[in-house]
Amino acid sequence: MYRYREIFVSVVGALAIAACGDDPTSPEVVPCTAETSSVTATVDAGQSVVFDWEPACGVAMLLVEEDASDMWGISTDEATWTRPDQGNLITPPVTYGVTPSGVTEFQEPLTFVAGGAYELILWRILPEGSQAQCEERFGNLCLLTVHPFTR
Repeated sequence: MYRYREIFVSVVGALAIAACGDDPTSPEVVPCTAETSSVTATVDAGQSVVFDWEPACGVAMLLVEEDASDMWGISTDEATWTRPDQGNLITPPVTYGVTPSGVTEFQEPLTFVAGGAYELILWRILPEGSQAQCEERFGNLCLLTVHPFTR
């Protein structure tokens, strides 16, 4: 019993040290749960447009729309959409027009118009039986956010 307690204390101590960063102002990443049904998105519309969200859930589909028309779209393979661990592969941050590894681009990026109004839309696969209350839901797909932004 003593040996297990010693190992436990060592592991917890190592994790606590690893969790401490050099920058005390950096935000703590909040993990997603099986019931996470919304995120808070941010868009950095600088030289490159970069999308981020908290908690940093992996998602299955990221869309950028203008007036309900797709500007750019990426997703994981629909064959993986029954398995959240295999289908939610898109993780923040994501740069507009840069398709992450293992993800398919189904709409090539169109050029933004200065001052144009756009929306970032994120869909996540929920585990079977999840009771998460999503803004919209199609089977096990959960709409996490529709975040308006201006370029």
